[in-house]
Amino acid sequence: MPSVRGLPAWTAVLLTVAISLTGVAIDSLSGELGGAFTVAFFAGSVLAVLTVSRRALFVAGVQPPIIMAVLVPLVYVIAGVGGGSGLFTRTQIISIALPLATRFPLMVTTTVVVVALALIRAYVLEPRTSRPTPRTHRSAPAHARS
Repeated sequence: MPSVRGLPAWTAVLLTVAISLTGVAIDSLSGELGGAFTVAFFAGSVLAVLTVSRRALFVAGVQPPIIMAVLVPLVYVIAGVGGGSGLFTRTQIISIALPLATRFPLMVTTTVVVVALALIRAYVLEPRTSRPTPRTHRSAPAHARS
Protein backbone atom coordinates (compact mmCIF):
# COMPACT_ATOMS: atom_id res chain seq x y z
CA MET A 1 0.00 0.00 0.00
CA PRO A 2 1.61 3.25 -1.07
CA SER A 3 -0.02 5.30 1.69
CA VAL A 4 1.52 3.18 4.47
CA ARG A 5 5.20 3.90 5.05
CA GLY A 6 6.13 0.82 7.07
CA LEU A 7 7.79 0.21 10.39
CA PRO A 8 11.30 1.40 11.31
CA ALA A 9 14.29 -0.96 11.30
CA TRP A 10 14.42 -1.58 15.05
CA THR A 11 10.86 -2.89 15.01
CA ALA A 12 11.84 -5.58 12.51
CA VAL A 13 14.25 -7.00 15.06
CA LEU A 14 11.82 -6.51 17.94
CA LEU A 15 8.97 -8.15 16.01
CA THR A 16 11.03 -11.21 15.07
CA VAL A 17 12.42 -11.64 18.58
CA ALA A 18 9.01 -11.21 20.22
CA ILE A 19 7.30 -13.73 17.96
CA SER A 20 10.22 -16.17 18.31
CA LEU A 21 10.13 -15.87 22.10
CA THR A 22 6.43 -16.68 21.96
CA GLY A 23 7.37 -19.92 20.20
CA VAL A 24 10.03 -20.55 22.85
CA ALA A 25 7.44 -20.03 25.59
CA ILE A 26 5.04 -22.49 23.95
CA ASP A 27 7.81 -25.05 23.48
CA SER A 28 9.02 -24.59 27.06
CA LEU A 29 6.08 -26.73 28.15
CA SER A 30 7.71 -29.70 26.43
CA GLY A 31 11.25 -28.77 27.49
CA GLU A 32 12.69 -28.70 23.97
CA LEU A 33 12.59 -26.19 21.12
CA GLY A 34 10.32 -27.75 18.56
CA GLY A 35 7.59 -26.94 16.10
CA ALA A 36 6.23 -23.84 17.80
CA PHE A 37 9.65 -22.17 17.76
CA THR A 38 10.24 -23.18 14.15
CA VAL A 39 6.93 -21.74 12.97
CA ALA A 40 7.26 -18.63 15.14
CA PHE A 41 10.81 -17.87 13.98
CA PHE A 42 9.92 -18.28 10.30
CA ALA A 43 6.65 -16.34 10.61
CA GLY A 44 8.25 -13.56 12.64
CA SER A 45 11.06 -13.10 10.12
CA VAL A 46 8.67 -13.07 7.15
CA LEU A 47 6.26 -10.72 8.91
CA ALA A 48 9.12 -8.37 9.74
CA VAL A 49 10.31 -8.11 6.13
CA LEU A 50 6.74 -7.53 4.93
CA THR A 51 5.93 -4.76 7.42
CA VAL A 52 9.09 -2.63 7.53
CA SER A 53 9.70 0.44 5.43
CA ARG A 54 11.76 0.22 2.28
CA ARG A 55 14.65 1.85 4.12
CA ALA A 56 14.68 -0.97 6.71
CA LEU A 57 14.66 -3.90 4.28
CA PHE A 58 18.38 -4.57 4.77
CA VAL A 59 17.96 -4.99 8.52
CA ALA A 60 14.98 -7.28 8.05
CA GLY A 61 16.92 -9.31 5.49
CA VAL A 62 20.04 -9.94 7.52
CA GLN A 63 18.45 -10.48 10.92
CA PRO A 64 17.39 -14.18 10.79
CA PRO A 65 20.87 -15.73 11.17
CA ILE A 66 21.88 -13.21 13.81
CA ILE A 67 18.76 -13.72 15.88
CA MET A 68 19.04 -17.50 15.55
CA ALA A 69 22.72 -17.45 16.55
CA VAL A 70 21.93 -15.45 19.69
CA LEU A 71 18.51 -16.77 20.68
CA VAL A 72 18.98 -20.55 20.50
CA PRO A 73 22.16 -20.73 22.64
CA LEU A 74 20.70 -18.17 25.05
CA VAL A 75 17.58 -20.29 25.55
CA TYR A 76 19.68 -23.38 26.26
CA VAL A 77 21.97 -21.49 28.66
CA ILE A 78 18.98 -20.12 30.56
CA ALA A 79 17.38 -23.57 30.63
CA GLY A 80 20.57 -24.96 32.17
CA VAL A 81 21.17 -27.63 29.53
CA GLY A 82 24.38 -29.58 30.10
CA GLY A 83 24.72 -28.24 33.61
CA GLY A 84 27.92 -29.04 35.38
CA SER A 85 30.31 -27.71 37.94
CA GLY A 86 32.32 -25.33 35.76
CA LEU A 87 31.41 -22.42 33.57
CA PHE A 88 31.17 -23.51 29.93
CA THR A 89 32.70 -26.94 30.14
CA ARG A 90 33.10 -29.04 27.01
CA THR A 91 29.81 -30.80 27.72
CA GLN A 92 27.97 -27.50 28.11
CA ILE A 93 29.43 -26.10 24.90
CA ILE A 94 28.38 -29.19 22.95
CA SER A 95 24.94 -29.17 24.60
CA ILE A 96 24.48 -25.54 23.52
CA ALA A 97 26.06 -25.74 20.05
CA LEU A 98 24.27 -28.91 18.93
CA PRO A 99 20.76 -27.39 18.96
CA LEU A 100 22.06 -24.44 16.95
CA ALA A 101 23.67 -26.77 14.42
CA THR A 102 20.49 -28.83 14.06
CA ARG A 103 18.52 -25.65 13.32
CA PHE A 104 20.91 -24.59 10.54
CA PRO A 105 18.50 -25.67 7.76
CA LEU A 106 15.75 -23.55 9.36
CA MET A 107 18.10 -20.57 9.53
CA VAL A 108 19.21 -20.94 5.90
CA THR A 109 15.67 -21.46 4.60
CA THR A 110 14.34 -18.50 6.54
CA THR A 111 17.20 -16.27 5.41
CA VAL A 112 16.75 -17.20 1.73
CA VAL A 113 12.99 -16.59 1.86
CA VAL A 114 13.38 -13.29 3.72
CA VAL A 115 16.10 -11.99 1.38
CA ALA A 116 14.02 -13.00 -1.65
CA LEU A 117 10.99 -11.15 -0.24
CA ALA A 118 13.16 -8.11 0.52
CA LEU A 119 14.53 -8.07 -3.04
CA ILE A 120 11.05 -8.46 -4.50
CA ARG A 121 9.81 -5.59 -2.35
CA ALA A 122 12.77 -3.39 -3.16
CA TYR A 123 12.98 -3.84 -6.92
CA VAL A 124 9.60 -5.09 -8.12
CA LEU A 125 6.84 -3.90 -5.80
CA GLU A 126 8.38 -0.61 -4.67
CA PRO A 127 10.76 0.58 -7.39
CA ARG A 128 12.42 3.93 -6.84
CA THR A 129 10.72 6.64 -8.83
CA SER A 130 13.02 9.46 -7.81
CA ARG A 131 15.84 8.56 -10.18
CA PRO A 132 17.21 11.59 -11.98
CA THR A 133 16.41 11.84 -15.65
CA PRO A 134 19.49 11.89 -17.87
CA ARG A 135 20.21 15.18 -19.59
CA THR A 136 20.95 15.18 -23.26
CA HIS A 137 22.94 18.40 -23.16
CA ARG A 138 24.56 20.35 -20.43
CA SER A 139 24.22 24.06 -20.13
CA ALA A 140 26.97 26.16 -18.71
CA PRO A 141 26.76 26.97 -15.01
CA ALA A 142 25.16 30.29 -14.10
CA HIS A 143 28.45 31.91 -13.18
CA ALA A 144 30.04 30.97 -16.53
CA ARG A 145 27.26 32.35 -18.73
CA SER A 146 27.79 35.75 -20.35
